[in-house]
Amino acid sequence: MKLKTIVNIIGWVVLLAAFGALGFTSDNPAVGVPLFTVFFVIVFGLVYLYARKHQKLRATNIRTVSIIHKIIAVLLAVLALFSPIIALRKINLPFAYNIIILIFTAIMIGLGVLAVSLINNRKGETRISSLLGYLLLIIISAIPALAAGQFLSIYFPSAYNALGTAYWAVLSVAIFSWWSFSLYFKKERE
Repeated sequence: MKLKTIVNIIGWVVLLAAFGALGFTSDNPAVGVPLFTVFFVIVFGLVYLYARKHQKLRATNIRTVSIIHKIIAVLLAVLALFSPIIALRKINLPFAYNIIILIFTAIMIGLGVLAVSLINNRKGETRISSLLGYLLLIIISAIPALAAGQFLSIYFPSAYNALGTAYWAVLSVAIFSWWSFSLYFKKERE
């Protein structure tokens, strides 16, 4: 098996797991997670079968495919932005807190993009910018845990529940935003 095939399979499994994890926001996660997972497996399977069936019937229009990728990327970015609010809806935070969380999430995504840009700096090829990027990622990854421990623990029965919910929210933001940026900037082949 080629490395690219293995990476694609792992990517799809991670994406389906992230979509399935939306079931944790339901009242009964033991039923919600498998239900969401099965639903998204069916949706992705039907889209795959439809695309495969119609692939031979049409000439590939690179522009159309690119527009579809960009639309899906925007939807994934919106899902990434609202993932923390979805994860925290059980504790009924006031509306102002949800707005603050939304703004905070957008800032964290922006800092993540900056960190990855510093790490992948191709122009200067400097190790200092890469080191700063990794340092920024470490700081970014610590902020949600600190925020959960300081601010969210009063809404949960234990600090572990607050950290677990924050972890799920951060993981979903990371996966959905990364997938969104990857699709948005994907170069289409003719």
